[in-house]
Amino acid sequence: MLNAREINAAKIAVLTSVLTLTVTFLAGRIYWQHAAKEEPKPAAGFDTLVAQGRSFFAKSCAHCHGRDADGGEDAPSLRKLSISPGHMTLVIQSGIKDEMPSFAKKYSDTDVQKIVAYLQTLK
Repeated sequence: MLNAREINAAKIAVLTSVLTLTVTFLAGRIYWQHAAKEEPKPAAGFDTLVAQGRSFFAKSCAHCHGRDADGGEDAPSLRKLSISPGHMTLVIQSGIKDEMPSFAKKYSDTDVQKIVAYLQTLK
């Protein structure tokens, strides 16, 4: 059986745990609210990068995905993509079997990154 001293120690331990968790969750909430307010600033030259990506898209992708990337008869819309930039890069470079050609030989890694930058602006 527990004596009074042990019961008090257990109460203090529980209260300390609750207080620690509360402070941790409040600090996390404050952090995420602050982080959500900060908009990432585009790097210098980002507009040029996107314009070049749009140009490459118009040359190689628009005939299937549509001029504004809204999709076409043969390919889906690329607006509001929910895949990562790395996944976009992989798809552009590797293609999709029986659906989309690979552009690895046509575009350099830098050029593919420009296309990806353009696609990310469509969100």
